[in-house]
Parts: sequence; structure tokens; C-alpha cells
Amino acid sequence: MRQPAALFSMPELLVSSTCRVEPCSSMTSVQQMSAVGQVLTNPGLDLTQRFRALFTLKNLGGAEAIEWISKAFTDDSALLKHELAYCLGQMQDRRAIPTLTAVLKDLKQEPMVRHEAGEALGAIGDLVVLDLLKEYSQDPVIEVAETCQLAVQRLEWLQTREEQTDDQNTDENPYCSVDPAPPAVRKSASELRSTLLDESLPLFERYRAMFALRNLGTEVAVLALGDGRI
Repeated sequence: MRQPAALFSMPELLVSSTCRVEPCSSMTSVQQMSAVGQVLTNPGLDLTQRFRALFTLKNLGGAEAIEWISKAFTDDSALLKHELAYCLGQMQDRRAIPTLTAVLKDLKQEPMVRHEAGEALGAIGDLVVLDLLKEYSQDPVIEVAETCQLAVQRLEWLQTREEQTDDQNTDENPYCSVDPAPPAVRKSASELRSTLLDESLPLFERYRAMFALRNLGTEVAVLALGDGRI
């Protein structure tokens, strides 16, 4: 199916080596941003087109992109709303905090959507949401509670990371993502696997091992990650 013209009228985007996305021509016009936003918020279009619009807005960034993404949280698709929250977190723009806070608090939203809103608040990295995340770390929905616990620990880690000399010895994230936990310090894949599978350890430490294995990217690391699904 032919994609809507609005998606092709955007300035060509390039991802630099620092993972920042910048327009390679003039600044996006209000009309162009609006055209993409209307694709995202149109429930009559298929999800493929709407997802393309969402990630275009994420890459463009800014207050207007956040506004358009925020409008789509009234949609019926839990999958789309999950990705809305994910994109707002990856943008790391504190102007998205009010929207994500409202989604986290909204008990009418699906657990997978509220969970992702909590994760996104942690990804933004602003300590202003620390008390909120601590509150929802006790949420009766386990997916929401555990995600908020991870987000709290990420924010606390961000506060002290300069003092943690061991954390300098980690593998770089090659995927340009903002993860819910930093990678563990560099260890063998077998050691990281043991941490990942140890259910007696805090979830944050197991997540750190998981992302360290992902960053390793070796066959042994991939198999270790597969073991975590059992």
C-alpha cells in the first residue's frame, strides 16, 4: 500500500554518530508537523502508517511533536499507546513529563501502557518524578510496580554514577537507546548469564546483566539471553 504523502514530505533525517537526529535541510514547518501528527492520530489508517508517523515525530522532537504524540493516548490500540510512551521516554524531553504522569496515574489505561509510561519517566531522567515513581512502585498491578521500581533505581543510579568508578568499565550501547537500566560492568557472558538467571537478586541487577549481554552481541551472549526466557 502506498504510504501517505505527508510522510514523504518531511525533511530527510540523518542519524549522527551521537545518535541525535537532525534535519538535513530547513526546519520542519508547522504544516508538515501537523500533517504527520494527523496521520498518527487517525484511527482509520493502519498501524504501519501510524507507527511511521510516530517515529517521525520522535526523530523530529520538540514541543509540537510531544503535543501530537500526547493526543494519541485516547486511541483504542494498547500497542500504539505503549509505543507512544516509549517514544516520549526516548526523546528525553522533560516537557513530556505531564503527559506520562497522567498516563501512569490513569487506571483506565492498559497495564502495558501504564508500565511503559513509568519506564519512560525513568528514561527522561529528571528527579522531579522520583517521588511519583516511588509511589507507583507499590501499584497493585505488578507490571507497573516493578517497572516503577526499576525507574526509581535508574534515577538513583544517575545521581551517583560519577562516584561509581566500576561503572566506567562497561561496554558501550551500540543501539542508541535509553534503557531502563545501565549495563553491568564488563564480565564474561557466563558470569552475566548467572546474574540474569538468579531470581534472588534485585531486578535492577538482573536488568543490568541483560543489557550487558545485549551489548556484547556474541553468540554466547545471545544464547544466555535466550535462557532468560525459560
